[in-house]
Amino acid sequence: MRIGRTFRLGLALVAALGLMIPAPLQAARDDSGGVADIDVIAEGLSEPRGLAFGPGGRSLYVAEAGAGGDGPCAAHPILGDACYGKTGVITRIDEKGVKTAVKNLGSIAGPIEGMGPHDVSLHGQRIAFSVGFAGAPELRAQFGRDAEKSLGYLMTAETKGGHRRGNVSRVADLVAYEDEANPAGSPVDSNPFGVLAQGKWTYVADAGGNDLLAVSRHGRVKTIAVFPDRMVPFGGGQVPMNAVPTTVVRGPGGDLYVGQLTGFPFPIGGARVYRIEKGGDPEIYADGFTNIIDIAFGRDGSLYVLEIAHNSLLSPTPEGALIKVNPAGDREIIADGLFFPGGVALGKDDEIYVTNCGVCFEDGEVLRITP
Repeated sequence: MRIGRTFRLGLALVAALGLMIPAPLQAARDDSGGVADIDVIAEGLSEPRGLAFGPGGRSLYVAEAGAGGDGPCAAHPILGDACYGKTGVITRIDEKGVKTAVKNLGSIAGPIEGMGPHDVSLHGQRIAFSVGFAGAPELRAQFGRDAEKSLGYLMTAETKGGHRRGNVSRVADLVAYEDEANPAGSPVDSNPFGVLAQGKWTYVADAGGNDLLAVSRHGRVKTIAVFPDRMVPFGGGQVPMNAVPTTVVRGPGGDLYVGQLTGFPFPIGGARVYRIEKGGDPEIYADGFTNIIDIAFGRDGSLYVLEIAHNSLLSPTPEGALIKVNPAGDREIIADGLFFPGGVALGKDDEIYVTNCGVCFEDGEVLRITP
């Protein structure tokens, strides 16, 4: 399942209801009926998605997918008539304000949504980020040579280093890897999404390829796990549902954890968080979620699950939610009423940061949420 198609379906439903211009953010509510304290710490962002703290927790980095550009243009089976441009950025937020850390990154967009930098992770002074695409090499080539060099990659940049600061390096072409290896054995489709930079390896959840990949600093790619289709009820029968992994983090004990969006029909309660031990197959760690877009762990081992649509992307008015699962397994809704949130990160004191309006070309936000 291509995650771009998922967004398109959700937005098409919203557009049909006349809600494409986002209404003011609803007060996020917890499950006891109280109101969470929400502060907007950045606004006017272009499709903000994943976010992560830099060393020491002093700077917050945000991946903005951008709004495409003037072309080349071509018909994209997910985005519609889409055009390429270098409008993707990585933004840094700190005590000095909101600034661009890395600019001129590849972006492709149709009339109502785009793809570009999807997620960001830092290791030391190195910024690692994914740039999505959702397709095969032949499709990518239609958007020009710059698109072939920038969409569907794992990339890095430096946060320091004089003239090297902000310079971008292509680490691995994951669209090409999917075309060559095709770990899940389905039609070739790569959309690099969630990223976790960890020493010698960077892990990437490929939402199009339905797999988890590890990429070395020198660009060697290997498959860590594959997430197969599942049969789910729909229309009185059973239909196959893609996994669509969107996020990867390191959790308690050092294992990897992967959250899944799920593909059509986006059943309520159908999304899972998997744990992957070294050398092992994915095991269900927690389930009963809906359309997971990101996850994070707190210092006490609590799992925070961000749902892009708590009531399913097939809902006429999908609303995002943030759910906390404590180590004992108890759950509470920290915030709901979010509009297509794109990522969650916890500060050094477990303060919560969420990107909101992750499919908005000009109205994206970063929120700080205090339950």
